[in-house]
Amino acid sequence: GADAESAASASLRAALERWADSPAGRAMAAARAALPIAAVRGELLEALRQGDVVVVSGDTGCGKTTQVPQYLLEDAIFSGAGGRTHVVVTQPRRIAAISVAERVAEERGEPPPGSPGPSSTTGYHVRLGAAVTRHTRLTFCTTGILLRRLAGDPSLRGVTHVVVDEVHERSLQSDFLIALLRDLLVARRMQRQAAEAQEAAAASAALSGGSDVAAAAAGPPSGQHSSLLKVVLMSATLDAKLFANYFGGCPVLQAAGRTFPVSRLFLEDVYEATGYRLASDAPAALRRHGPGVAHVYAQRLVGGSRGQRDLVAKGFGDDEALAAPLNPEYDPDLYVELPLHVRRNLARLDEHRIDYDLLEALLSYIDATTEPGAVLVFLPGIGEINHLYDRLTAQRAYTGLRGGGPAVSSYSSARCVVLPLHSAVPPAGQRAALRPPAPGLRKVVLATNIAETSLTIEDVVAVVDTGRHKERRFNPARSMSMLVEDWVSAASAQQRAGRAGRVRPGVSYATYTRARFESGLRRYGAPEITRVPLEELVLQILLMGLGPVSDFLSQVLEPPQPRAVTAALEVLRQVGALETAPPAAATATAAAASVVATTGHNSAAVGATGAAGGTPAPFGVPREVLSPLGRQLALLPVAPRLGKLLVVGALLGCLAPAITIAATMSHKSPFLTPTDDRGESERARRALAAPGAEGIAAGQQSDHLLMVAAYELWRIAASPKYGGGTRVAAQVARRHFLHIQTLEQLSEIRCQLAAMLADARLVQPAGERGGYGSGYGDGDGSAYGGGGGKAAMAAAAAWLDDPTAPWNKFARDPLVAGEVWPLAPSTAPSTLLQFPLAAEVPIPPPSVRPRRCLSRATATCSQPQQP
Repeated sequence: GADAESAASASLRAALERWADSPAGRAMAAARAALPIAAVRGELLEALRQGDVVVVSGDTGCGKTTQVPQYLLEDAIFSGAGGRTHVVVTQPRRIAAISVAERVAEERGEPPPGSPGPSSTTGYHVRLGAAVTRHTRLTFCTTGILLRRLAGDPSLRGVTHVVVDEVHERSLQSDFLIALLRDLLVARRMQRQAAEAQEAAAASAALSGGSDVAAAAAGPPSGQHSSLLKVVLMSATLDAKLFANYFGGCPVLQAAGRTFPVSRLFLEDVYEATGYRLASDAPAALRRHGPGVAHVYAQRLVGGSRGQRDLVAKGFGDDEALAAPLNPEYDPDLYVELPLHVRRNLARLDEHRIDYDLLEALLSYIDATTEPGAVLVFLPGIGEINHLYDRLTAQRAYTGLRGGGPAVSSYSSARCVVLPLHSAVPPAGQRAALRPPAPGLRKVVLATNIAETSLTIEDVVAVVDTGRHKERRFNPARSMSMLVEDWVSAASAQQRAGRAGRVRPGVSYATYTRARFESGLRRYGAPEITRVPLEELVLQILLMGLGPVSDFLSQVLEPPQPRAVTAALEVLRQVGALETAPPAAATATAAAASVVATTGHNSAAVGATGAAGGTPAPFGVPREVLSPLGRQLALLPVAPRLGKLLVVGALLGCLAPAITIAATMSHKSPFLTPTDDRGESERARRALAAPGAEGIAAGQQSDHLLMVAAYELWRIAASPKYGGGTRVAAQVARRHFLHIQTLEQLSEIRCQLAAMLADARLVQPAGERGGYGSGYGDGDGSAYGGGGGKAAMAAAAAWLDDPTAPWNKFARDPLVAGEVWPLAPSTAPSTLLQFPLAAEVPIPPPSVRPRRCLSRATATCSQPQQP
């Protein structure tokens, strides 16, 4: 009530004043005031008093991510409205949401979110983990979490401010969220206007002496009607006019960065500075006809040592390298003034491959010539980070640090500590990458684009940019969205270089040419909504009842092509996620009229007509709505084809192998294909599918079941429960030509998928209290039962492969598995549509067994045919 709200506001103000008056608080306030973003604090707050939306464009390091949310909360607290204020800040990645929440809590003099003891007003909420209590006033969450809340609570009750960070990344979720927020802003304002009109009518009636009429017209007491929503869009690099125009010409505030000058060296400069010579047989070198016998023989003679291989390779191909360059992107006119070895390198270079030999040489050069400070290396993905990590830590100069644990090195002479930084690194490892290293060591951080804008490493003095990243694109061969490696945009390259000037003048080393930077990179990255399949987005639009799919998507920031929308709807029909509902226009119209009467907002009426998850249609015209399967798929943050595979796998009691197939489809096969032992690797694969073999692939002609059998073999070998362990698992992997790191990654993906199923309540493991959480927060406890992502993953690993569980009743039955695996590569209309809701999905009794598929494109489950 009002009294509780007033008490909360007073308590928040007293706590803030105590912190501000403390020595630590005064020191923190001085540090915050020195940030460039502080210069626009007054303009920001005034703009939000005059309007509802502000765009903040701030250079890297200006402090906008940590400070703007605090400005909003502090302004509300000092104005006496802290008790009814809740600021939600979205981040594109879990690692950023958690780390920024921890930093903001520290700046506010509060314990870290989720820690025991006094509750913090700062919290975070990410998939499979959260620290949100009834005391939380400032929540950092991923974009997907806020979208999930909007699906269940379209009005965002209790939320007063939404800050959308990193909007320049133009992710599909971000663009979708911005479109929803624009509609919500209108709805909130019209609700407020309707409430104020009611209050004015009540006051007028009171003056006329009609107290009963006045009471009826007054509606809810003043202050209880919906408050206005304030939205802040933030980014380090964005087309500010694009976002401002989308919100009707809202104000744009520019904050300067706090950076020192950065010298930029490109590939040709790096070659010249380091003296590096690209061997003609190096992995990053192009070959005219592939490696000849002499090349291979020379490579084997030197035993893989790069320095010796360079010497031997000088006799192979250098004479013709410049006469007939192999690199089609090499322009000799641009490099006539450069040394001969630089021109030879460029002439034979495969510019689309990462030269790890060069990276090693460059890091040695930086360590020898650069003042103390961290080196930040940008790589496209986890695989590339692990590869370079292993190469570096095998040398005496480097010691490794994985997961925030102790350093791993057999050398006491190490000068550098290598730390990976990507989305899969646990929180301890993330913090290790952000804090200063031990005295006498140089920190080398191997990062994905997460370190581009989401996280700031304060002590960086040198940046090595490979110019590559991975982004989601449609893969026609697999008919699904995949991560594809490509060149970054020029804006991203600029951001990466700027990371070298945080604490002192720095240097950026790009392993791509100046010509590529100036003319070969896109200015900005293409919006994700224009380059990926839209099935997942369409499912959410239908689930949230946002009206006709095409109409809604035509209103987003940069609409996708109409054919992409049509293709998404067709895929969902094939999967069985859509069905045709009878005309219900009269009922829908009545519901919409009711909504308009209470809110005065037509967009809300559109939601009412589509409340069943369907598309409104003219009177008497059938409409498409989500089928029961479609509603299940909309709860899973995976591609619909993979989602159906998981749902059907659980339904048929075959979840463990289905989840392994889904993991391999979304990642890659664990099988190695060595060029010198191809025959042996093929025989090892066939052995797993031999008629007398152990495992689900025995006697089966299925690549998917073969990968399931290989994974199970490794999993059992690695399990102490079965007398195995790391050493045994490594031996099994070598014997069967399996890639251990891929298997470990598949294990993690399987646990993530399993936790998603439990989170969506499609399965309910015993002891999980009905799933991994269904709300944005649950009162005084954390969402997801207070468990973090690691705890949820560990729990999933415990129940996923339980052979006694109902979802694995037929997990080792090839007949049942034969009905499930065809769903992976192609999914067509299915009769598996009579799904009960949520966790009520039953496991079929023995009398209801799947029939053998007549085609890879169909799968049915029905009662046995009567004779």
